Amino acid sequence: MGTCLGRLMGEEPTWGSQYKHNVMFLCNHNSCRSQMAEGWLRSLRGDASVGVASSGIVGGTAVKAGAIMVMDEVGVDITYQTSDAMAKYKPEDFDVVISCCGCGEKLKGESEAWMKQRVFEDWNLDDPPAIDPGDFSAYRRVRDETKAKVEELLLKLK
Repeated sequence: MGTCLGRLMGEEPTWGSQYKHNVMFLCNHNSCRSQMAEGWLRSLRGDASVGVASSGIVGGTAVKAGAIMVMDEVGVDITYQTSDAMAKYKPEDFDVVISCCGCGEKLKGESEAWMKQRVFEDWNLDDPPAIDPGDFSAYRRVRDETKAKVEELLLKLK
């Protein structure tokens, strides 16, 4: 799986051999933090040759409405992104793997290859749906923290 067809028919591939670097954002469910990280990287990469995908240890859930809403507030559209299972991808297709939620501990055994890529970071971001008091403040805080981390990552990759 050296290239991908993108997430929607006709869409440019989001990652693959045509990019100098390929980043995988991992999370438990691929429904919030990893979705925001993917959206930020797509939005901020400019002409940098950086492909991006996101997935979950458990995939197939839905992208959280709160994540979509707070990203839309800053002009980043993630409505088309899908919640995918990590099993859909191969670790060797990505040279940068970011655990958004501290799930590095869950990447043992057959999933350990994800931790052995050129770059592996565990950002350990808070889980907005679990802690938000109902005003989306936790979503906004994590959105902004994620943006700063993605900006730092892009600087390292350029």
